Amino acid sequence: MKKLLIIFGIIFSFSTIQASEVSDWFEKESNQFLEIINNNEGTESENYERYKDFVNKNFAVKSIAYGLIGESIINESSKNELIIYLNVFTDYLITTIYKLANSSTSSSITLKDVDVKDNIYIIKSEIIDKKTSVNLYWKVIDTGSSFKIIDVIVENTSYFVTKKSEFNKILRKNRGSLEALIKEIQKI
Repeated sequence: MKKLLIIFGIIFSFSTIQASEVSDWFEKESNQFLEIINNNEGTESENYERYKDFVNKNFAVKSIAYGLIGESIINESSKNELIIYLNVFTDYLITTIYKLANSSTSSSITLKDVDVKDNIYIIKSEIIDKKTSVNLYWKVIDTGSSFKIIDVIVENTSYFVTKKSEFNKILRKNRGSLEALIKEIQKI
């Protein structure tokens, strides 16, 4: 029994250390994100590049992109198609975040809680502006060298689930054609 308590103590201590690390990472990156949002001095092109750098640094873009289309589409597609899809999806994700952030007047992001489930950190935060507040959940993984966002849930709506549904609809309509999905994403 004593050994079991020691093992649980070690595991709990390790989880607390990891939660602290992800909290520190979140605070740093959310502050950087707010700086980007509030930067009125750069040109539109310069600001877009800052969003691009932020997304590439903090999002598990390839995992998200591949998770949205599923293993069968990945296996049926050529390497070239997958490269094109990944590039188009990356641009789409950056543009989506850029448009959302530019329409926002957020003044602060507050970390509320960090929970760990199945090696995925669920960071509860709140975005507050002068008039409203919105609850935001970030699903984050530890890649060993950094933390990466795999999903964002805004007021109980998952970005990943929403996009997976949209992409699957396009893929079903076009008999699983990744090329057709790429063209649809480029139109958005």
